[in-house]
Amino acid sequence: MISEIQINPTVATYQCQTTLSDLRRINYIFGANGTGKTTISRVIAAEQGHEHCQLVWQGGSELERMVYSRDFVDRNFNQDSPLQGVFTLGENQVEAEREIARLCPEIDRVNDQISSLKTQLDGEDGLSGKRKELSDLEPELRVKCWKQKELHDAYFKEAYAAASVRGEKDRFKEKVLLEQESNTALLLSLDELKQKAQTVFSNELERVAPLETLSAADLVSVEGNALLQKVIVGNQDVNIAALIKLLGNSDWVKQGRQYHEKEPGICPFCQQSTGEQFADDLTAFFSEAYDDDVQSLRQLQDNYNNASKPLLDSIKDCVEINNPFLEHDLFNAAAQALEERLKSNQAILTKKIDEPSRKVELESIEPLVAQLQSLLAEANEAADEHNQIVANIDAEKRTLIGQVWRYVLNELSDDLQQYENRKDRLERTIEGMEQSLREKNVLLRRLRDQVKELEKQTTSIQPTIAAINDLLQKFGFTSFSIGEADEGRHYRIIRANGEDASSSLSEGEKTFITFLYFYYLIKGAQSPSGITANRVVVFDDPISSLDSDILYIVSSLIKGVMEDARDSNSQIKQIFVLTHNVYFHKEISFNRKRADDKTLQEESFWMVKKLQQGSVVERCLTNPIRSAYELLWEDVKSENISSVSLQNTLRRILENYFTMWGGMGKNEICGLFDGRDRLICQSLFSWVNDGSHSIHDDLYINHGEQTNEAYLRVFRSVFEKARQLGHYNMMMGVANENGNQQDELAVNLESTS
Repeated sequence: MISEIQINPTVATYQCQTTLSDLRRINYIFGANGTGKTTISRVIAAEQGHEHCQLVWQGGSELERMVYSRDFVDRNFNQDSPLQGVFTLGENQVEAEREIARLCPEIDRVNDQISSLKTQLDGEDGLSGKRKELSDLEPELRVKCWKQKELHDAYFKEAYAAASVRGEKDRFKEKVLLEQESNTALLLSLDELKQKAQTVFSNELERVAPLETLSAADLVSVEGNALLQKVIVGNQDVNIAALIKLLGNSDWVKQGRQYHEKEPGICPFCQQSTGEQFADDLTAFFSEAYDDDVQSLRQLQDNYNNASKPLLDSIKDCVEINNPFLEHDLFNAAAQALEERLKSNQAILTKKIDEPSRKVELESIEPLVAQLQSLLAEANEAADEHNQIVANIDAEKRTLIGQVWRYVLNELSDDLQQYENRKDRLERTIEGMEQSLREKNVLLRRLRDQVKELEKQTTSIQPTIAAINDLLQKFGFTSFSIGEADEGRHYRIIRANGEDASSSLSEGEKTFITFLYFYYLIKGAQSPSGITANRVVVFDDPISSLDSDILYIVSSLIKGVMEDARDSNSQIKQIFVLTHNVYFHKEISFNRKRADDKTLQEESFWMVKKLQQGSVVERCLTNPIRSAYELLWEDVKSENISSVSLQNTLRRILENYFTMWGGMGKNEICGLFDGRDRLICQSLFSWVNDGSHSIHDDLYINHGEQTNEAYLRVFRSVFEKARQLGHYNMMMGVANENGNQQDELAVNLESTS
């Protein structure tokens, strides 16, 4: 294969070094006449005067070069000498016929088996059978999946939206099947999922501050103080001590002492006069130890009061924070009970101070504080989990989405199991049938190929004669054909009466028959040797001097050769197509596998231009030719176009195409239609009358809501009746069952090759 072409300066129109590098299997070169395309083909052919230009061969292995150009036509079509024969391998004719007779019944048997398998797969009508059973499984599962989606869509819409499947039934079903293969998330209950969804999918998700823990150690220590159980009394060595002890009223005496200090001469209890000894006895009875104990009680009360306030303030702060995870009702009830208990204990302490000789016991606040602490701990634990979610919201969303799909899978488990079982059974059945069908088709092709080879083996050049004559007949060239000359070594062009026709052919006829000769030559050889040699094929403006009605034939034949070149096992390893014709370039370069005219891996596009400094060749990253004609077809494929616009678009296409291609005339084509279809056809061909779209030729047929449908139907029929359906299919992107834009015309061309 040629990897690089180097054209030296001063060769023809080239004034500077020009290089075509990184060449592919198929190479398209477009340029106007006179820009230097033929120079490239002559460099490849190593024509005289171009030998010093260099070709770089991949791997250093030079291949045979076969170039179709004006030079080839001039060399091979000479009125004074016949075309040299294209040889194929020969065999004994008797043995070949005997083997053909044996193979024909076998072909019929295999055909019957193939027909039976196709019926089982697609039914008699092509709309039933095992494939239809398999295709029906998808809609059934889609309905079941969608019902499950709608059941909880209000809660899980964010999870569905994240997968872009919330509004698409098919995509939702496909997502379910995809999750079935890989989902290993934890299965949660519906309530758990709903609760998590309210947090994780919330648009107002914020961090929650933790609640302060409560401290009641100081209060608890007061409750256990020994003074509360101590009987605090005066000095027992005083004279009146026995009486006070007997009466058990030291607290009452203590209170009366205050009054005696105000009126020292009068007894505060009986209002009698007292001596100095009585005052001394009272003072001695309430000793310093007694006062210290009472003072300690007062300090104990102060401590209790001081410790109660911050505890209650902390409780109040916890309530005012309004933590969403705190059980407020339980917390408020426990807080109220604690506050009341603190007040009660404070009253008990006051009573103890007033009556130090009494034993008192404070009611413990520990159970209430413990209850409050437990509620705070639960709230903080929930807040920590919430804050962790906030900190890792993306990961939490992914986890929850996985858990939502896990729940959906669990709910659909029975339906999915039934679907998988039926699908597996049908797929295995269909796979077995398809495998058998492939084997039968391979066998059939092998048998047919054997028959073809046996038929070709009857003579050396007869298969090529038959193939060329068959194409001539199919496409209307009935006034001449080719036959043998010089005992099978050459061809000659003859009329139906056997006379020589080489001197009376038109330029187009001569070019076409020479092209057909070249077409079969690249699959054979001009001598019995070299038939299977690997080769590079060049088509240099193959449509020059050809009538427009056979341009599509030529493009179809070349495209067949291009398909051969894509096969690594083919002897044709590389192709160059050079042209100046926009229509031919679009036809020959069209490939539905190419997205947005971007180049495929096996092809390259080039533009040849002639500037003031000479010819230049530029590589194109996309197909450089996109004509207005092609854009018209884009309008035809559009679903939203008015009847009037559509009619004008169709008319312009027919004008452009049939002006170029020729063929059947307007009256001839319109005569093939009846009724309203004829009127529509006449309106579409109105340009024929005066060659332009004047107001006079704008015939419009109104068929109501079915206008577009009628126009499009007749439009297609025009191409069909003009035997140009292949062009229609290609421009409309219509594919046959093998995925190619190919019609009966292309099939016939392929079968003859």
